[in-house]
Amino acid sequence: MRKRLIPIYSVLAIAILLLAVLVPGCGGTTGTIVVKATLDGLTWTGNVSYTLTPASGSPTSGTYVEQTFTDVAAGNWTCAYVSGGPGAFLNITPSATQSVAAGGTTTFVLNFVSVQVDAYVTFKTWTHNGTPIPVLPPGGILWINKGDWIDAEYEEHVSGAQAGAPVPVHQTSWLQVHNIGEEGNPEANSIWLHCVNAPGAVKMNPPASKLSQQCTVEGDPVQPCHMVELKFCQPVNLDVEIDWELAICTNYTKTINWIGYPSPADILFDAVNVTAFHRVTLVSWACVEVGEGFVDTNTANDCSGNSTMLTIGFMP
Repeated sequence: MRKRLIPIYSVLAIAILLLAVLVPGCGGTTGTIVVKATLDGLTWTGNVSYTLTPASGSPTSGTYVEQTFTDVAAGNWTCAYVSGGPGAFLNITPSATQSVAAGGTTTFVLNFVSVQVDAYVTFKTWTHNGTPIPVLPPGGILWINKGDWIDAEYEEHVSGAQAGAPVPVHQTSWLQVHNIGEEGNPEANSIWLHCVNAPGAVKMNPPASKLSQQCTVEGDPVQPCHMVELKFCQPVNLDVEIDWELAICTNYTKTINWIGYPSPADILFDAVNVTAFHRVTLVSWACVEVGEGFVDTNTANDCSGNSTMLTIGFMP
């Protein structure tokens, strides 16, 4: 009986060997790629476009970091930066082309460095229906008619070594509105402002890419149709916060259509429930700050200071 077992063991051993050859191992034939990023050597996460290309086959696109790609074919892969990210793109480490082992994980790191720039803003002029308003004499009043609007214009610029490169800029522009009452009747009723926040109310010349626009009242965000009461002799601060992409070394003029009497197109706030010859004073100012990945080398010119005071009155 013992002699007959030897051939059986031989058959089993051969069968096991065949299975080992024909059945793939537990490690499989795919691996994992992780794409990360740093800014000035520190971990950074956010939107950035890149591609991952195998030695043979179609590339895969990525749009943010950190991102993990599973079940990618084993073999050589190349990571290439496309656009986005903070500051200036530096390189990819440990190498832009690396090998992905079956069952293993390979990491590509996109490295960025901050860019030094200088952003500044200055008040330029008040305008009435788009026409610059001359400096009024002491006590002077600009009387406006229904359908008119009042703008504030600013000059903005971002200086830097990489001319034309886009810089994310956050801008806050304020308008202090002071209800000083009616002509001959100073203790008049309240004026009401209706929030419109039309997208075209804030624009750049030359055009720039606007990312967001939000009106606030005393620092609190408000939505269209919100009503703001201007009580007699109680100044109210309005503002509009804008995110742009501005090109380095480009001179911009920003126009803000602040107040309409109602209701011209492309306005931030409409004056409603206004009695004849009601008057308000306006003072505006603005600040800018650069986004992540950029360093402002001179913060002393980031704010404009107060504009000249403008007194407007509403005609019947």
